[in-house]
Formats: sequence, C-alpha cells, structure tokens
Amino acid sequence: MKRTLAFAAAAMSVAFAFAGGVENKTNMSTGYLRNPSRNAEFQRPEAAFYNIAGTAFMNDGLWIEAGNQFVFKEYKHEIDDAATETIYNGSGIETSGSDTTTVWLYPDLDVVYHKGDFAVFANFGIYAGGGTLNFDDGSPAISGLFLQKAKALAAVGQTQAAGILQGAAKDHSLKINSITYGGEVGGAYKFLDGMLSVGAAFRMVYGTQSMELTSSAIKALNGGDTISYDAKATGFGGVFGVHARPIDKLDLSVQYSTINKIKYKVDNVEGNLADGLGIKDGKKFNTDLPACLGFGASYNVIDPLLLSFSCNYYFNKQATMDSVLGETDYDNSIEFALGADYRINEMVSASLGFSYSKQGTNDESNSYFSPVLDSFTVGGGVEVTPIENLTLTAAGMWVNYFDVEGYKDMFKLSKDLFMASIGVTYRLPF
Repeated sequence: MKRTLAFAAAAMSVAFAFAGGVENKTNMSTGYLRNPSRNAEFQRPEAAFYNIAGTAFMNDGLWIEAGNQFVFKEYKHEIDDAATETIYNGSGIETSGSDTTTVWLYPDLDVVYHKGDFAVFANFGIYAGGGTLNFDDGSPAISGLFLQKAKALAAVGQTQAAGILQGAAKDHSLKINSITYGGEVGGAYKFLDGMLSVGAAFRMVYGTQSMELTSSAIKALNGGDTISYDAKATGFGGVFGVHARPIDKLDLSVQYSTINKIKYKVDNVEGNLADGLGIKDGKKFNTDLPACLGFGASYNVIDPLLLSFSCNYYFNKQATMDSVLGETDYDNSIEFALGADYRINEMVSASLGFSYSKQGTNDESNSYFSPVLDSFTVGGGVEVTPIENLTLTAAGMWVNYFDVEGYKDMFKLSKDLFMASIGVTYRLPF
C-alpha cells in the first residue's frame, strides 16, 4: 500500500512541466509562446525574467506587461500487453488513464522602470507546477499496485484485506495540485558606452502541493474514503546576468539563476491509513528549483528581421526533488531554441520559433501521472500596436512530446499539449 501511494505522491515533484526543465518553467510570458528564444530579450519588459541585464538596454519609461496562458493538455499512461495479461487479466479495469484538465488561469506580470543607464524591475509568475491533475476514473498505475498487494495478501490468507484492495483497484480517483508562485526584484546598469550591462535580482518562491486519493472501498480501514494531505514551502535564491553588444545589431547574454532550496511541510493529513504510509503532519521534504545557466544571442539581420538563439542548462543533479513519500534522482536537462521576429509595419509584427528539450529523466525517475518527456516545440504569434506605447499580443504554442515505451517495464507514457496566450504591454514615457 505504501508503494501504491508513493507513486501517486511522486507525481507531485514533477507535475505540470509545460516548458523548461524537469521542474523549472520557461513559459513565463506571452512572448515565450510567440517565440521560445527569449534569452537575449532587451526590448520588452519580459526581459525582467529571461535577461535581467538586458533591461538596461530598454527605452526610458515605466513598462508594464501582463498576460495569461490557457493550457489544453492530455497526460496519459497506458499498460502494455504483457502487464495486462499478468496483472490486470480478468479484473475488468481500464488499462489506460488520462488527465485532460484545462488550465484557464496561468498569469504573469513584468514591470521595468528604465532611466538613462539604469533599470529596476520586478516580475511575478508560476515558476513550477501550474494547476490540477484529475484522474476521476482512476489510474491503472494505482490499480495495478492495489491488485498486486491484494494478490500478496490473499496468498497469506488475509482475504478480507485483499478484497478491500481489489475494490479500491476498481473504484478510486486521484486529484493532485501543485503550484509554485515566484517573483523577482532587481536592477541593472549599462556602461562602457552602452556596450555592456550587468544585472542582479532577488528571487522568492512559494509552493503549495496537495493530494487526494479517494475510494469508498477503503472506508472501513481508513475511517473515511479519503487519504489526503497539504504541503507548503518558501524558498529564496538569486539571479545574475550580463548583456553585451560588441558590435551594432548583435546582442549576447549570459544569465545564471541559483538553486532555490524549497522545503515543504506536510499539514492537514486525513485518513487513518496515512500515518502508516509515512504521511504525517509536520513531515518535511525538499522539492528544490534547480539552478539554471542560460545563453542568448540575437542579430538584426536586416532592419525588420531579428533572429535569435537561446540555450538553457538545468543543474538537476545538484537539487533535491523528492516527494512526501519517495526520493527521486534526475540527470541534468538542456534545451535549445531558435526564433525570428519580423516587423511587418509600424503597427504589426509577427514571430515564429522552435525549441528542443532533452529532459533529465531516466529509467527510475519519471512520473506516471505527469510524464516529463523530451519534446520539440513550435510557437508563433503577433504583436499589434494600435496606439503609441500600447502593444497587444496573441500567441499559440504546440508541443510534440516523444513517448516513452516500457517505463518500469510495463508503461507507455505520453502527453499532448497546446497553449494559447494573450498579453498587453504599456509604456509610460517618462
């Protein structure tokens, strides 16, 4: 039974990885969906996240940018034929489970004040997690583990307990929620006649997690039909960046985000079975936000066309990304992006970009419920400036994930994802 819930809880540490590394998010603005190559950004307030030193190259004024993303997803895990025959045969249990919960609220906010060679900035967004997973019809991963445990109990004569677990295998639901809010405040300074700038920021994150496993079959043993808990945590870190313009039209950037140590504390535990499973009020575990090193370059090929390249490397092995019941061990992750921005006229510009992510998952560390998969991404969008200093943005992004076959020798992990976003930017020119 403990192993069963350990798999459910393991989903918490990697849930909702839309874009970025195993835990880190990079889809922090409408601009990212429009063009995922963001690391050399220096014209828009989203530089307050992607390239903090680049804020020193912005035009003077108070810039405010806000947006929201809409995430349409299907996360799926499916049992292969061999496992179906040996574990699920004759049980009448579905051998695939999926979550299609749409995320309607995924906000971001960036503010930059620039004057002369100085800039101060702040941003807010969802740095990890992102919403809720609902397996209302149950999960074959949990069903299979219930069935295996029931078989073992039946073999030693514990038929009543075995029957309870068989009932839970056929009738249960799982709900997981994970959101890590984050914000940064900092400043940047440009010098050497506008050839170089440096930036630094303080980062704070606040994480919330919860899990609820429900089955009427366990009521007699559990004192109710639900096993659940909440957990909360706060973490701190720093960001340091350099932006260089060695020649006209060429911009280069380097940015390093330190690890955010995030220690969760368990609270509001429900269910008699929880204590025996290691879920206890006051228990602590770490789900850190790994350090990240990013590189960026952009070149204004001709006056209306800007080409860009970005690369992010995530130091997952330096971080502890455990769950309430289990340890995980991820390799480092890397992602590359190419993009183009084209100004059609004074009012309208269009963008297109591509990215590839190689995640740090391995044969032992992934999630049945929210798979972390290598991917190829295409994003595009438009910016419209109807009046001076006001820009409206609309963008969409499709992520092609590469399925994993034979995970834990029995599962196929897959997911589909499309994101849309709208944003608005306004500059007070003073």
